[in-house]
Amino acid sequence: MGTCASCGTEFAPLPSRARYCSNACRQRAYRQRSAGTSTVVAEVPGYGDAFVGRETELAELLSLLRKHRMLTLVGAAGVGKTRLAVELAKRSRKTEVRTVELGKLSRPDQVVQAFAEAVGVYQHAGVALRTTLLQELSNRRILLLVDNCEHLVEESCAVVDALLSRCPGVQILATSREALRAIGEAVYPVHGMDGDAVRLFAERAGVQGDQDAIAAICARLDGVPLAVELAARLSRTVPLCELANRLDHRLDLLSDAEEQSRHQSLRAAIAWSHDLLTTYEKELFRRLALLPGGFGLEIAQVVHGGTVIGLLTALQAKSLVVRENDGRFRMLESVRLYAEERLVEHGEYGVTAERIIAWLSEKGEPGVTSSILAPEQLTALHQEYDNVAYAFAHLVAAHDERRLMLATMLLRVCFDRGYYAEAGAVLMQVLDQSSAQARYRVLALEYASLLAVCEERRDEAVKYAMEAVETAQAGGQQLVMCRLYRTLASAYEGVGDVPNTAWALRQSIEHGVRNGNDVSVAVSSQNLSWSLLKQGDVDGAGVLVEAALPALKAHARPDVVAIAVHTSGCIALERGDVTTAAARFAESARIAANLPRAVLEAVEGCGLVAMASGRHERGVRLLAACQQMRVAWAFPAEPWWRGKLDAALDVARESLSRAAFTRAVSAGQAMDVRHAVETALDKEIVRDTVLSDRQRMVVELVAQGMTNAQIAAKLGISHRTVESHVHNVKTALNLSTRAQLMAWAQSN
Repeated sequence: MGTCASCGTEFAPLPSRARYCSNACRQRAYRQRSAGTSTVVAEVPGYGDAFVGRETELAELLSLLRKHRMLTLVGAAGVGKTRLAVELAKRSRKTEVRTVELGKLSRPDQVVQAFAEAVGVYQHAGVALRTTLLQELSNRRILLLVDNCEHLVEESCAVVDALLSRCPGVQILATSREALRAIGEAVYPVHGMDGDAVRLFAERAGVQGDQDAIAAICARLDGVPLAVELAARLSRTVPLCELANRLDHRLDLLSDAEEQSRHQSLRAAIAWSHDLLTTYEKELFRRLALLPGGFGLEIAQVVHGGTVIGLLTALQAKSLVVRENDGRFRMLESVRLYAEERLVEHGEYGVTAERIIAWLSEKGEPGVTSSILAPEQLTALHQEYDNVAYAFAHLVAAHDERRLMLATMLLRVCFDRGYYAEAGAVLMQVLDQSSAQARYRVLALEYASLLAVCEERRDEAVKYAMEAVETAQAGGQQLVMCRLYRTLASAYEGVGDVPNTAWALRQSIEHGVRNGNDVSVAVSSQNLSWSLLKQGDVDGAGVLVEAALPALKAHARPDVVAIAVHTSGCIALERGDVTTAAARFAESARIAANLPRAVLEAVEGCGLVAMASGRHERGVRLLAACQQMRVAWAFPAEPWWRGKLDAALDVARESLSRAAFTRAVSAGQAMDVRHAVETALDKEIVRDTVLSDRQRMVVELVAQGMTNAQIAAKLGISHRTVESHVHNVKTALNLSTRAQLMAWAQSN
């Protein structure tokens, strides 16, 4: 017996009359549908738990559903496509919704039958079921939720195209692990949940629990709803800390005995996608398993041993790899662990691991054979950091000397990121265990010296740098001598050995010139320029840095260029050329605007220019902002530069009222890096000179012929402060001598 979809009467359905008890009921239903008042109950799956989160996605999808007749939600296994589609269908306010479930089908010829059964159409004698389906739906307004299309994509696409072309009232909402490529199809990628994953975990677990621990678990599960829900249910019996520690074995851990579908376990969900791959797609899929940090085409081709563009595109289309905003690809961690199981199963783990180690070591090779890393080489080190860390921990053998290379690659990136303790400890351990003849020992010794400088183990820094230089000389590694002497200079500077610092930098320049390392020579020249500037040799410093700037601007990293331009600004400021100093500091700030630590000195330089130009409050704001950030980041200014900043603040303190100075400091401390940079670059070129009241008083007393000591006694300020006032006024007015200052005062 059946129930009439129009009047509710029970009747024995015939093939030609499957949903209505009579033609009258059929006609009545047709008129109701035409009027937009269909009484057909929406048939969508029901769930016993609440839908959580995804509000942004639902809003976007509702908008797409209003614009497109064909919308496909595409995503990886367990990412929540079906649940999201069901919720979308419920909120769409369609008069009739029917679900076409394709997940259990195994043959292409079953697809049309599944569509027909979903909408209540049965085959008529002598008429193809597809024809009957199209005729029945030609005048119906209906939303078809077509679920799990990935294993029958071509057949599903054929039926959908026919429905969309012949049935104007039909709208399709599909879920699949790859797009159907139907006519007019809009594709919406579904990803893991972010903050909503924690809410989902708590809701499914039934308790709130430790939010930080839950957030860490959800992050390791990539926010994939299936994995999160299975973990949440497991948390009812397994403590969160233990659950987190066992996530490396999640494919065995996360399962639901009560679930009968392929979503019974995380492994089963991923296996469903894997089993749909071709033989060659499966080969690439498992060989990418040892790259948890993501990958580009180059390394993908290396691990596969052949062309990968077509295969990788297919894996992306089937949601087994995802493409990031930077153009690199990656696998969700659960998918990667499944691929690793297949890699072991096929006996390919060892050869794949060796290919990865060799390729990563090749990326680090410029550290052994060249005197400076090009920007693109450094970018590659940053991109592959997670893969290097994984290879070091899991792939390379304990006796393999390439562990030295991998350890230095890790530490190099950590220096840029501002943390190095853990990577440094790893390097020192491997260095102690390696032989004196290891190929990468020179590089490791150099980084041991750089690490010792950062950790203020000054004598050790010199020892390691000297050993690196001696080892490279003994091995004939002339191409890296320019860089090694520069590292030695940094170590000497740390112990306050000024003569040897200059000697090492000159040695670096000499070796670099001999070997044609123009960029490395420019870096060492900039460093020597800074050293000479601190010793008071302004002209010598200027010659060096101006000669270095063209090569640095053409080939060096932005942070290195910003430092050299800042040095040039300091030289201009020492010469009293405030306009040039302002332009150079502003240029440095623009170059380093996206490098928080590197930009501080440029902003501070802009602050000094502001003070030298009589804009003391602005200068105090900038210096106070940078000082606050230096404290927060444990990134102190070096002594010479700190002395310049302190002297400027002393002058500002004397020039401003106490309230104005305090107000400027408070305003500066409230700035973040972005705000400080914007303030520094806001009309930074020197305007018409404006002298503070205190500066004008000093000038008037100078005009009366008083010495600095007499002025200090009369005003009750320090002799040093008077000197700073006189210097800054002469700088601001572009005057060279005290006599010129007296003449200016008498004429104004």
